[in-house]
Order: sequence, then structure tokens, then C-alpha cells
Amino acid sequence: MFPRFSRVAVGGLFLGVALGASPALAADAKQIADAIVAAVSASGKTQATYEDASASGDDVTITGYTMTKTDGGDTMTIPTITITGAAPRDKGGFTAARMTFDDGTMTTDDNKITWQTGSLADATVPSPDEIKAKAKLRPFSKLDISGINVSGGDLAAPLDISSLGVAIDVEADGTPRDFVLDIASIKVPPEVFAGEPQQQAVLDALGYNSGFVVNVGVAGGYATATDTLTLRNFTIDTADVGKLDISGEFSGVSLSKLISDQSEDIASTAKLDGLTIRFDNAGIVERALDMQAKMMGASRDDVVAQIGGALPFMLNAIGNQPLQDKVATAGQAFLKDPKSVTISAKPASPVPFGEIMSTGMSAPNTLPDLLVVDVTANN
Repeated sequence: MFPRFSRVAVGGLFLGVALGASPALAADAKQIADAIVAAVSASGKTQATYEDASASGDDVTITGYTMTKTDGGDTMTIPTITITGAAPRDKGGFTAARMTFDDGTMTTDDNKITWQTGSLADATVPSPDEIKAKAKLRPFSKLDISGINVSGGDLAAPLDISSLGVAIDVEADGTPRDFVLDIASIKVPPEVFAGEPQQQAVLDALGYNSGFVVNVGVAGGYATATDTLTLRNFTIDTADVGKLDISGEFSGVSLSKLISDQSEDIASTAKLDGLTIRFDNAGIVERALDMQAKMMGASRDDVVAQIGGALPFMLNAIGNQPLQDKVATAGQAFLKDPKSVTISAKPASPVPFGEIMSTGMSAPNTLPDLLVVDVTANN
């Protein structure tokens, strides 16, 4: 849902809105609006129309903006778009200090997405020729959308999202070097689970009766000189449940392959430099232990003792005694005082993905040694 929203409603909106707000052309708002239509149509996948365009000082205002996919289905409408502080580019297209696109609506075959406020900072819009050539550039430095509502499709009830923010930085040649994504307060109402009796029964037993509030964050960077992709964090934080945070570094990742049709070839050159997965408990563990205790007619301490005692035997299937000992020690400590669990892989030197996959199939019990895996609790 969200990747599609980001790609069409944000990317298409950006291409469709940002083109046209330079002071040099401010006297001819229609020319600016027509340039927007040309930019949107450059890929041949979308088209745009508008009702009116006017200029006042450094602002260009476009009303009645509509963008549709040429094959039908997806439609986006924005009552008013305001473009501020724009200037023409030598290669064509425009830069703009700021653009706003409030009260928008996007409909697909399945979903409807609306938002209350939207803005772009430091926007760069390429010419239609650059769009066709897939030229490297930074489309904007910051995107902010707030008051988002998603409904329809497989959703039994609408989702409200407080805000979505994206920040991008690039090298001088337009190569991406840093990115940040924040999705704040995704409110998942209990009605979403109403059509899943088994899921609902488990949630009821755990005491989750009022839905969930989820925050998602992604931040990372790319070093062109070493073809290294760094994931600083990929975080899913759910109130009263817990926070999952993944970070890592991967070398040998060709950016040209990553953003092209050759993405499946990345595994042939990519290497794992390091990976960390951490879970911080915010209530789910205690609820699960209490649920199990109620089913057994026992206390939480009894359940903790039973699971902790069984862990060493349950882990025999791993076939790697040093790792089994680490997991058992960390698991027992976490059950007694459920704060956090961290799994890390820190090999002495980067390990090719191909070697990881072949080892996993031929000798999986040696994989923890190859990757230097560690498991700790409450650190």
C-alpha cells in the first residue's frame, strides 16, 4: 500500500506539480501549467489536466489539478497547488523553493488515499527529455504529508496516519548518498482484525482491544567510492508492544543495478559487512507470558522457569553448541527481565552473499561461525 502511494501519489505528484514557477515565467501561468502537463506525460504512463492557473508575485497557483494513469484506474486530484520561489534550469525544467499541495485525494482500483497538507522543499524538476533519459538528480530535499487516511481494499476499517516525511541528499552528480523516511502514528483500529476470528482471539487473550499505534523509520546512506549501502536503522515501533530495529552495512552493492532491471544480479557481488537486529520489549512479552500462565493455570514465574529450563534442549537442533549456549543464556535472562534482545553478525571481513547462501544450504550449523553471530539480552 505505502510503496504504491509513495511511487504514484508522491512521485507523480512531484513531477506533475513542480514544473513551473520561475519569476521569469510568472507572468504566463498557463505556460507553467502546460509545462507541468508535458512533464507528467513524458513517461507515457500518466497524464494531467488543470482548470486554471494564475500568478501573483513569486507564487504560481494551479487549481483543479488532476493526474491519471494512461491505462486507467489510478486518479489523483488536488484542488490547489502553490509553487513558490522557482527559477528555470539551463537543461530545462525548474527548481522551486517550496510547493504545497493540500487536501489531495488519490483513488486506485482498490484503495482511496486522502491527505490534509502536503509540501516539498528545494524541488528540482527535470525537462521531459531528462525524465525519459532517467537523469540523476535530487527531486527534493524534504517531503512532508500530514493527515493521511487510507481506506478500501483489504482493509476492514480505514487507517489514519499522522504524517509521512522523506528527506534526500545526493552527490554533485545526482547520485543518492543519504535518505530518511519517517511515518508517524499509523493508527490501526481494532476493526481491522474483526474479519480474522483466530487473530482476534489471540489479541483478546493478550489484552489488545483498542488497536495499535505504529511508527516506522528508515535511514541510510550510500558511498559511491566503495559501493557500500549503510542501513542506519529500519525501525518498527508499536506502542505497548515493542520496537524492532535493524541496522547493517553491505558492500559491493552497485547502485546502477539497485535502481535498474538488474537488481536481481546484486547478490552476485554484494557482501555482508555487519548486521544487527534488536528488539526492545514494551509489553508484549509480559502479556504473552501471562496468557500462557492463564492457559496452564500457573503463575508467570512458573512459565518463565519452564521455558527457561527447556531452552537448552529445544536449541539442540541448531547443531552449534557455542551459539546454543549464547541463545539459551540470553533467552533465560530476557524471560526473567524482558527488556531487550540483540542478535548481531560481525564477520572479521565482509562475506559474499553467495557464500552465505551456499553455507546455509550445505552446512547451516557452521553459518553462525562464518558470520560471527552473537546473541545478548538486556544490553
